[in-house]
Amino acid sequence: MPRMDQRLPANVRRDQDPGGRDMLRLEHEGDVVEVALCGAQVLRWLRDGTDLLWTASQPKYAAGQPVRGGVPLVFPWFGDHPDGGKLPAHGFARNQTWQLVHANDTPEVVLELVDDDATHKMWPHAFRLRLSVVLGAKLRLGLSIENTGDQPFSCEQALHTYFSVGDVHTATVHGLEGATCIEQASEPEAKWDRKQPLHFRAETDRIFQGVPDRLELRAPALARTVVLQTTGAQSAIVWNPWPNKTAKLSQMAAEDWQQFCCIESANVRAHAVTIAPGESHALTLRLDCRAS
Repeated sequence: MPRMDQRLPANVRRDQDPGGRDMLRLEHEGDVVEVALCGAQVLRWLRDGTDLLWTASQPKYAAGQPVRGGVPLVFPWFGDHPDGGKLPAHGFARNQTWQLVHANDTPEVVLELVDDDATHKMWPHAFRLRLSVVLGAKLRLGLSIENTGDQPFSCEQALHTYFSVGDVHTATVHGLEGATCIEQASEPEAKWDRKQPLHFRAETDRIFQGVPDRLELRAPALARTVVLQTTGAQSAIVWNPWPNKTAKLSQMAAEDWQQFCCIESANVRAHAVTIAPGESHALTLRLDCRAS
C-alpha cells in the first residue's frame, strides 16, 4: 500500500493545500488536478491554467472539514442525518483522512477509507470506500462502495461537484427535461417548465431521479460547455443558493452565488443503493469541457 512518503510517478506529486493539509497533484499535458487527503476531495481541475471547478471566496482548509468547492464526497447519507442530532450533514466520508493505496503514471491515484471505531459511532456498518481520480483528456472520478461486513446495508452517495459558470443567470443544464423532480429550496422559482432545460431564476435545490447518463452544463459567460457522463448514478441534484441562502452559508461572500452551480452525480432517496455482504457498487463520473 503506497504511503505519502513513498515514491510516486513523475506526474503525481505530494503537495499541501493552502491550509497545509496533505494533497496530491496530478499533471497531464498541462492540465492539473489537486486532491486533498481530507475527504478525498478534488479541490481544483485546471485546464490551461483555468479552474473549471469553483471554490468559495472565503475557503477554509481546516483539518477534518471539507472546503466549499471542488468535489466534496457524500456518504453514507445525503443532507442532514435522518435522525437529526449532531451528526455531520452529507455523512462522514468528507471529514475523514483517506489513505493513498495506488498511483500510476496515467496519471491515476486511488484513495481509500475503511470503517473504524469512529465511523461505527455514526454508522454501524463495515465498508471500504475507494475514490479513483484519473486525469487525461477528460477527468474521471470513480467512487466505489464495498460491503465488507456480514449484513446488507443501504446508503446514499454523491459527487457534489461545484462548477464555475461566470454568471449563473445565463447558465443552463441540459438533459434533465422531463425527469422526476423534487424541489427542496426554501425560496424556489414559483413556476418552471420541466420539459425545458433548467435555468437559474431563484434559489434552486432540485433532486432529479431516473436521470440519463449524459448531462450538459452550458456556461455562455465563460464560453464553455461541460459534459457530464455517468455510470451507476440514478440521481442528480442541481443547486444554487441565491443570495438569501448564501448569507447563511460558511466560506461564502455575499456575491458568490452568481459565479457557480452544483450538479451532483448521485444515488439518493428513492435510489439509495443496497449492498449485500461481499458486494460493491460503483459510481463513475467523466467530465469533459469544450469551448462553446
